[in-house]
Amino acid sequence: MGTRCARLIAAAAAALLAAACGSDGMEAPGAAGPPDAGSPPDGSAPDSGTPPGELVPLITAEWSLDAGQEGYLCATKTVTESLYIGAIRPVSPPGTHHTTTSLIVSPAGPDDPGSPCGPNFGNFYASGVGTGELVLPAGVGLVAPAGQRLYLNLHIFNAGSDVLTGTSGVEVRLLEPSEVEHEASVSFYGPLSFEIPPAAEHSITHQATFGEARTLIAIFPHMHQLGTHFTAEVARGGELTTLWDDDFQFDSQEFAAIPPVTVQPGDVLNTTCTWVNPTGQPIHWGDSSTQEMCFTTLMSY
Repeated sequence: MGTRCARLIAAAAAALLAAACGSDGMEAPGAAGPPDAGSPPDGSAPDSGTPPGELVPLITAEWSLDAGQEGYLCATKTVTESLYIGAIRPVSPPGTHHTTTSLIVSPAGPDDPGSPCGPNFGNFYASGVGTGELVLPAGVGLVAPAGQRLYLNLHIFNAGSDVLTGTSGVEVRLLEPSEVEHEASVSFYGPLSFEIPPAAEHSITHQATFGEARTLIAIFPHMHQLGTHFTAEVARGGELTTLWDDDFQFDSQEFAAIPPVTVQPGDVLNTTCTWVNPTGQPIHWGDSSTQEMCFTTLMSY
């Protein structure tokens, strides 16, 4: 996805389904708006915590998909002991298009090791093709309390000519409870409908207003196969702070750390997606990899 410097221009060093933020967008409660200082002169990522210990499975599911097919698989797992997480990454063998994970506060019934389902937005974690390990800043962690249930939602897509099988999910590095001063969460922002004209380059900008003060620490830009460029900016008054501005590659959708950006109520997130549609038919919003999406996914505390 281009150079790291180009996409980490942010100034100083997020709800099972996010609440609507206008007629065509989604915003989770508690997501937030812009920064007030400059990014590191070398464009480097912020100082991060160094979680001890090995990566351990958080939740996974086994799947099998026939050639040319796609679908969703969901699994649940009840948390028996509170988990404090300082780093997280997807388990995503070929065929894993994207992964989301949510917390269910009041689970009912037995855990599900994996069954067909539909798409779902995650309030705990999300990742796309090519995502690596995300290390949270020192003092910040994801928290899965004992008694709640993890909900894994996998979008799997077999573009090949043979049956594809795999085990997908999420693994983490754990922290001691005392190491977590701020609890992080994830929110999605973007339109729920649009049309890309045939045989054309097309861009849209979606606006979402933040409802409370938060600190943004990581971003996951998400489009599908026709996406060519992605920009996310925070507007406060007449000032813009760029969170991400880079060419888009479908096979490299990183959930990347950014220098912390403090936002305030009323700040506006502008998400601009650009596609090139080479076909003779319009392409619409949809969860299939043959349709398109446009989402800024933010992790914040």
